[in-house]
Amino acid sequence: MKRFPRRRARESLPNSNRPLQIVHGLDQWPDTTDAGLRERLRALQDAGLGGIVTNVSFKRYLRDPAAWRLLCRGVRLAHAAGLRVWIYDEEGYPSPAAGGRVLERVPSAEAVGLVRRVDARGRARHQVTRLYEATHATENFYQKRACPNLLDPRTAPAFLAVTHDRYARLLRPIARYVEAFFTDEPALIATYVPKDRDYPLTIPWHPRLPAEFQKRKGYDLRPQLDRLFIHTGPHDRRVRCDFWDLVGELCAEDFFGELQRWCRRHRVASSGHLLGEETMVWQTMFNGEPFACYRRFDFPGIDMITSDPEKILAKDYFMVAKIAGSAARLQGSRRVMCEISDFFGIMDKHHASIEQMQCTAGLLFAGGVTDLRSYYTLSFKPEAELKDGEFSPRVYRRYTEFVTRLNARFTAATIANRVAVLYPIRSLQAHYTPSPRSMYEPHPDADVRFLDGAFTDLCRSLLRHQVDYDVVDEASLARGRVTGKSLAIGSRRYDALVLPPLDTVRQPTLRVIERWIAAGGDVIAHDRVPAFAAEGPGHDESVKAAWDRIRQFPTLIAVGQQSDACAVQLQALGYAHCQLAPRSPSIVVARLSGKRASTFLLINASSRPYAGRCRLPVRGRVTLHDPATGGSRPVAARRTKDRTVTVSLKLAAFASVFVEVR
Repeated sequence: MKRFPRRRARESLPNSNRPLQIVHGLDQWPDTTDAGLRERLRALQDAGLGGIVTNVSFKRYLRDPAAWRLLCRGVRLAHAAGLRVWIYDEEGYPSPAAGGRVLERVPSAEAVGLVRRVDARGRARHQVTRLYEATHATENFYQKRACPNLLDPRTAPAFLAVTHDRYARLLRPIARYVEAFFTDEPALIATYVPKDRDYPLTIPWHPRLPAEFQKRKGYDLRPQLDRLFIHTGPHDRRVRCDFWDLVGELCAEDFFGELQRWCRRHRVASSGHLLGEETMVWQTMFNGEPFACYRRFDFPGIDMITSDPEKILAKDYFMVAKIAGSAARLQGSRRVMCEISDFFGIMDKHHASIEQMQCTAGLLFAGGVTDLRSYYTLSFKPEAELKDGEFSPRVYRRYTEFVTRLNARFTAATIANRVAVLYPIRSLQAHYTPSPRSMYEPHPDADVRFLDGAFTDLCRSLLRHQVDYDVVDEASLARGRVTGKSLAIGSRRYDALVLPPLDTVRQPTLRVIERWIAAGGDVIAHDRVPAFAAEGPGHDESVKAAWDRIRQFPTLIAVGQQSDACAVQLQALGYAHCQLAPRSPSIVVARLSGKRASTFLLINASSRPYAGRCRLPVRGRVTLHDPATGGSRPVAARRTKDRTVTVSLKLAAFASVFVEVR
């Protein structure tokens, strides 16, 4: 393969495409005079950055008038220089403690849990307990401090009063200077962190839950509490699904919704990310259900605190962008924020290279991320004095230009895929009980472990077979419309549905699936199929009858329990974005649909180079674009009668390429 021509002049890509650097307080800069601030802002621009994510100084947080004056000067100077500004809404994380100010205002809003204890006579007692020791309140990497309860309706108003309202008063009109607010890992913290200990069985709680449960679910929660902690019988499923659904609703409405409403009143965007985004077990315990919360962000967000692409794919990190990106697409948004760093690499003393950082960005964008907020260490020391993991503006610019080119393409087009993977969290929650062990130890229930692991393995297998997909939650699927052989959810169109191993669903979910498969949609199912209704055992026979009808359709394909069997079937049905020869499980592909062209981003998430042929399911003139250099060149492609093109493909370790077919 010929080399790409290298760009010699700076590309005219706008700041809207560029990543932002996280700067926790402008008092960290060496010179805080106006001249000094302007000099550092120019240096950020020279490094290819489009702006900053910042906050008032953490020293005497929110209480120092001089710190507020510095923040306002810096924000106005950044705005005058054409830089974008986001506000980080917390002193460290997790939000929304506001440096302790929220609980100073409303001490009784501290996070609490409900624990189950058994007395000497074997009788169960359910007691409210403070959530502090051994929880994320004391075990986060920032500092030990009490956390407010997201289920308390007083938390968000108190938090907004001491943070957002103050920024809005001092930066008036705030929409002139600030693009968005970034909230960092607000969560229910009813789980425990240190390993090798036994803990009480604990669920998130607030005194209002029984009344809200009665109002929204139609029955009394209090006699059912034991079903949330231990297995008691077939009615457990309904109580658990209803309880965790309510928890997700309240987190979304009373916390994230309040932040979003404030931001919209002030004409800025709400963004940020959740805690424990990697697995369904963590998503349950920390927010109830993430899709409900993502719907209350203007820009849903994630974090990625490793920059090792091989680790991202081999473990469960890849799921983070997939879930949030899917949620954004389902609600009609193209933008997803990511707080990016090499935290784990720094901890392990295996610092990521620029090439690994670029590859990580490619994987994130393929999942749906568009906006990076960087913690990577940009240093202004002489290059000879830099340590591992520190980058000069010259070297850092290689990264920022790469990201900017990705952003320009991904925000101008739409990620196109035809496959929906059902998000099986209701099935997991039907089995879920709180663990007496650390969140980092395997859950004691075999069904919970299997459902969580099988879902992740399936999603990874699809990517390794170049089959892209959206993860679709049951609430979104229930809104779907069958049009021809496709299912439409908002602006998304799907021709195939993958059912991961699951056993519990809501009845509206099955009704949509039945209509879809009757119209000719492809449905791929594993051995564990719907048999129980989330609405309770009184509806189980209806679920079984619906599934028996679905079984009769010829477009239902059963694939057993092998994780790769589903991906192989989808490849055979033509749902893969490309066919590689030789096959490689390290090549991840995303397809962008534009008005005049289809563009494929191919990412080699491996430390080994790849060389082979790539067959794409489109026809037209082919141009390769290198996001690392900005270079482009047309290539000869072999066309076939079945309306495909084949191009030679060579990718260095951790390299990416755009293949545009016009």
